This record gives sequence, structure tokens and C-alpha cells, in this order.
Amino acid sequence: MISVVAFIAVIIAAYFVYKSAKDTNRNAVGWALLTFAVGVGLQIVFPAMILIVITVVMSISGKPLTNIDELPWSLGTIIGLTGVIVSFIGIWLILRRVSTIPDEEIFNVPPPPPSSEENM
Repeated sequence: MISVVAFIAVIIAAYFVYKSAKDTNRNAVGWALLTFAVGVGLQIVFPAMILIVITVVMSISGKPLTNIDELPWSLGTIIGLTGVIVSFIGIWLILRRVSTIPDEEIFNVPPPPPSSEENM
């Protein structure tokens, strides 16, 4: 249930990043896609990779995999919640970066045009 709510939150955050990036003259589609990738990557891929590493380490060490379920909350739930929290932190950092107004570039003033007295 929490992953569905978190996934919807990622979509909403990607929309707000798109809107903020467009308002600050940035690449709106790129920032929205980055937000979506960070959100989904940290909620799905990151916890899956951690669970794969834990499974491989426990298999190599010879410990039974049933020890994972002996915690009050299962290890998968803890890793999943950690992924959701880290995902929201990443999205918040992206949103904070996109909402800052970029500094105006300072251009050098071109030299004045030559006067008619210099041409003579």
C-alpha cells in the first residue's frame, strides 16, 4: 500500500518539478524525467539490489535465509521504507535545485560604435 502511495507521490512531484523548471527557464522535461527516475530508482531498484546482496551474502556464508523473517518487521519492509524515505529526500533536493532562480549571466558591454570623426 505504501509503495502505491509513494509511486503516486513521485508522479505528483515530477509534475511540480516540471512546472518549476518551466517557470525558471530550465529543461522541464529533462528535470521531470530525472525526478521520476530518482523516485522510482530509489524506491524499487535500490531496495531490490540491497535484498539481492543480502541474499547472496547469506547464501555464501551458509546461513539459512529464514533468519530474515525473525525481525518484528521483515527486513524487506525496513529496506523498502528506507528506499521511500531516501527517494523523497532525493526528490526534495531536485525540487529545491530546480526552484532556485538561475543567476543572470553578465555580458560584457560591446564597445561603442565608431564615430564619424575617427573615420576621417
